[in-house]
Amino acid sequence: MDAYEIVKQETMRMSKGFIPSCFITYAVFAVFGYYQLVVILSLLIGAVYSLFLFYNMACSAVSAVLIGDEKKASRIQTSRYLMRYVLTGVVITIVIKFTSLNPVAVVIPLFFPKFILIASGIINRKGG
Repeated sequence: MDAYEIVKQETMRMSKGFIPSCFITYAVFAVFGYYQLVVILSLLIGAVYSLFLFYNMACSAVSAVLIGDEKKASRIQTSRYLMRYVLTGVVITIVIKFTSLNPVAVVIPLFFPKFILIASGIINRKGG
């Protein structure tokens, strides 16, 4: 199996965890009175962007491994890491300044991959 095929499979697996995470997050927003359509749209935009970041991170890791040169791979990883942070800053700034989206609902899905990986590690834990 190709390394990029594994990246696609992991991204699809991650996206399956985003669906219940979005529902739970929306339920929490609704409990606090934020049940508007803009919250759903904000959560979806944040989730799609977060999946894009996850896919981009995985692809850059694969390409760094396939390069073979440790220093060049480190530079590639660092530059792509910084680029993702700059892009995230730009996206969040645009959401806050120029749209009517809920900025909190856009930012929360950025943490979904961490929550999903931690939960899957706990649920799928083998041994003692």
